[in-house]
Amino acid sequence: MAQSKHDEKVKEKANSLKRQGWKVKADVKGYDRPDPIGKYKRIPDIQAEKAGARKIIEIETKDTMQKDKKQHETFRRSAAKRKRTSFEIVEV
Repeated sequence: MAQSKHDEKVKEKANSLKRQGWKVKADVKGYDRPDPIGKYKRIPDIQAEKAGARKIIEIETKDTMQKDKKQHETFRRSAAKRKRTSFEIVEV
């Protein structure tokens, strides 16, 4: 149940970004898979690019919010190292 709710939110957010003109990769069916990040090759839920700006987005449920802290740190560090790149967590 939580996984399907998570995947629906990933699709919803990816579709919304796409409508806003972002080039979107998402870790759900129907999209190209995002590029792995960091030495453990972690895959974010969504990567988006537009006009030189980049977003790394992670969708979390109450269950995964605590469990995925290491992954959040990896994405936060990666975003901080790149110009015009943001990292955001969306809780469902």
